[in-house]
Amino acid sequence: MKRFPQYSFDIDRLTCTNTHGDYFISQLICGENHINAVIDWTTACVHPAVWEIMRSYIYAAEECANGEINVKRLVKYFRSYLSYAKLNMYDIETAAKLFYYQIAVCDYYGQYYASSEDNRKIYLRQAMFSTKLLKWFEKNIDTLTNTLVCDLSNK
Repeated sequence: MKRFPQYSFDIDRLTCTNTHGDYFISQLICGENHINAVIDWTTACVHPAVWEIMRSYIYAAEECANGEINVKRLVKYFRSYLSYAKLNMYDIETAAKLFYYQIAVCDYYGQYYASSEDNRKIYLRQAMFSTKLLKWFEKNIDTLTNTLVCDLSNK
C-alpha cells in the first residue's frame, strides 16, 4: 500500500446510478442471441456507473482471466454502455483509478483465507485473480486512463 498512488475521488462528480452491485457473467440467463434475464440482485445499490462497467467487463471478458485487460475491447465495452446511458468526462477520467483503488483496499485474502467453507479454493482463486489485476493496473493505469479519455471524450 505504500507504493499505491494517493487517489482522491469526488463522489459528487461521478455518475451514480442504480447498479447490480456485483454484476458478472454467471448472473446472466441467456437465450439464443440475447440476454433473457439478470439474476441475483442481493447486492443491488447505488454505485458509480463506471465501477460497475469496469467490474462487469473484467469479470466477463475471457481475455481478463489471467488478470490482464484488453484496452481496445474495454473501450468498445464502454462505447456500448454509452449507446444506452451517459457518462461525464470525470467518470471516464476516474474509471480505471476507482476500480484499481477498490481492488487494492478489499481484503480478499483476509476474508477468504480464514474461510472454512467448502468452496474456499474458489475464494482463494478470486484473491489471486485480484492480485494479478493489481499488478496489471500498477503497470498500465496511466495508459488505460489516457486511452479511455482519448477514445471516449467525443462520445
